[in-house]
Amino acid sequence: MKLNWLFYLGVGINIITILFTIYDLQMMTSSVQGMGGESIPMDSGMPTYEKLMSWAIPPCLIAWVGASFWLRSKGKILISNILVWIPALPTLAVIVFFGGLMLLFILFGK
Repeated sequence: MKLNWLFYLGVGINIITILFTIYDLQMMTSSVQGMGGESIPMDSGMPTYEKLMSWAIPPCLIAWVGASFWLRSKGKILISNILVWIPALPTLAVIVFFGGLMLLFILFGK
């Protein structure tokens, strides 16, 4: 029962990561107004490989979570939990770290 809870927590964190990357891609394709009034795309300074890597993250993460669901349906629950937590654990660490920093600044900032 505990493995079910951990699996779905990892899937939820991965879904949050997917949503953030899709939002980032949407913001990257928009443009801003330059000093002379011209429209400048947000990704104009990015090299091509960085653009490709940014576009590759959501489909790869969706395939990763899909593979973990497939392993779970085959009865390999422990392997699917490990697979789903490989990308979710760094994301959780970042959320906890920056959440703790925000809490410290709120409580003790002047």
